[in-house]
Amino acid sequence: MAVLTAQGIANVAVALLTRQLVLPRTVMQIPGGEFAGSNGDTVTVRVPQPTTARKQATPGATITYDDVTEVPVNVTLEHLYHAKLVSDEELSLRLEDYARQITRVQTAAVATRAENSLATAMNNASSNLTVAADGSDVDAAVLEARELLGRYRPMTASRYLAVSPEFATFLLSTKQLTEVDAAGTPSALRDAVIGRYRGFTVVESAGLTAGTAHAYHESGYAFANRVPVVPRGVVDSAISNEGGIGLRQIFQYVPDKLSDASVVSTFAGAARVPEDGTGTNGTVFTRSVKLVTSDS
Repeated sequence: MAVLTAQGIANVAVALLTRQLVLPRTVMQIPGGEFAGSNGDTVTVRVPQPTTARKQATPGATITYDDVTEVPVNVTLEHLYHAKLVSDEELSLRLEDYARQITRVQTAAVATRAENSLATAMNNASSNLTVAADGSDVDAAVLEARELLGRYRPMTASRYLAVSPEFATFLLSTKQLTEVDAAGTPSALRDAVIGRYRGFTVVESAGLTAGTAHAYHESGYAFANRVPVVPRGVVDSAISNEGGIGLRQIFQYVPDKLSDASVVSTFAGAARVPEDGTGTNGTVFTRSVKLVTSDS
């Protein structure tokens, strides 16, 4: 077994984390620096609502002043971690590849839990459209979702359709789904994309409730991530960041257990951008639409 360093193992963890985290890369990400304080603290993100310009009726006529409306979004960070005691026996006699046998498992656990914070926000959203149990009207439902997103203020770029595995089967059986190679997505996200459908980049996530899908603009949800600080007294540690997703890897020998403590952790949280904020003339701007099959 090769000599281990925290930085080397953390780099492996980041590569794995990048492949694990699908949904957070499709939504608005909040810089970690906006969070401060203890575990569980909440930050309020203000998302501006689009507005409409007016026309002066005649030269010199009195003009109308409009408010600039913002939607407050509260996101709470949770400390997500996986800790493992690696005994002297394991380290000396059993382990062949630390990164594969230990870090891969730990990172997958942290990545899944971090993504679940966003999946939970999506799952908790109220459903807007219903799809037949056999998916026979899935194309009409996706087209209606597309119309809802673009009705008042078209947001044609950065539109995603996140689908559960069951919903993905419906789309894969249609002729409208283009191949992933034609999706034109960044390489960090490409592995998770199953294609393009009716103007949406389609990503699949097992974290979504079975038989559901979410059509949304990237501003429809907010995801926050911050790397924990390195505690004083640890033997070895590393902090890595890739594409806005960060994690911390620490090692510390536990003498009363004759074991190394390996801990991978991150702070993460997510929230849906509400639609109760309005723009000019009371217009509501839809940023996300939830689709549910009739038997879900």
